[in-house]
Amino acid sequence: MDPDSSDEMIDHLVDFFDQIAPTYDSWANGQHGRVATRLVELVKPRKGQQVLDVGTGTGLVAHLVAAKVTPGSVIGIDLSDRMLSIARSKPSKNTKFLGMAAERLVFRPETFDLVTMGDTLAYLADPGDALSEAHRVLKVGGRVALSSQRRSLSTRAQDLFFQGLAPLARRHYLSFPRYSSDRSQFGEPRVLPQLLESAGFKVDLLTEMVTGGRTDNAREWTNLMAGAGPLPYTLIRALGPRYRMELEAEVDEAMGSLGDPDDAFRYHHSYLMAVATKL
Repeated sequence: MDPDSSDEMIDHLVDFFDQIAPTYDSWANGQHGRVATRLVELVKPRKGQQVLDVGTGTGLVAHLVAAKVTPGSVIGIDLSDRMLSIARSKPSKNTKFLGMAAERLVFRPETFDLVTMGDTLAYLADPGDALSEAHRVLKVGGRVALSSQRRSLSTRAQDLFFQGLAPLARRHYLSFPRYSSDRSQFGEPRVLPQLLESAGFKVDLLTEMVTGGRTDNAREWTNLMAGAGPLPYTLIRALGPRYRMELEAEVDEAMGSLGDPDDAFRYHHSYLMAVATKL
């Protein structure tokens, strides 16, 4: 990806997260909060630690960690102003939230005991540089904890929906910046440990978490899937009422093609979670 297209992609992502910020915590019955809670349980922050939360969003991970490290502190960084505004609005005495890129941290080497990245890595401009920066600012023996969506465990219903997004965009003459498909592999057990090891970490823990449910109809399904990422959100938002109804009719038809009614409108959100130590 050349620099110009990379900048366009970052702008696209920041706009997406700005738009969904008010509903981020409640989306999919609070899925993001459940994933954040599990990640913090796994990494077990300790009192007095200094922590950096990369891609902090609305501060879900940061605030959970802050409660456990007091009198230590947590700095959360993100590029979405609206996400940061919500993070700052939540009561806490030992958190600070800053607009900053994960690839260009301003902190000195060996500043932090722990770096967290809750469902962040696949959205970053340069995931390798971000992991290298996390390694640089961690103390020797410090840890990184991250979650990444494992897209290979999506349901048949989800696969059908996302396969239809590109044809839908072409039909309506819509074009959006996209990262390479390689990023969809970040949450796979064979890929994430390699990324961490390449950045100088030793993987201590690797585990999975699966959340999910069902919607009752195509309207609820489309609303839910719109929050799943920048491409579906931007595409669905661009459709007028008439084309939105056409999309929902297509969703109904696609769900019927699955054969088993129990598969219709069913979704899984699966995450691989890792805790690793700086060597």
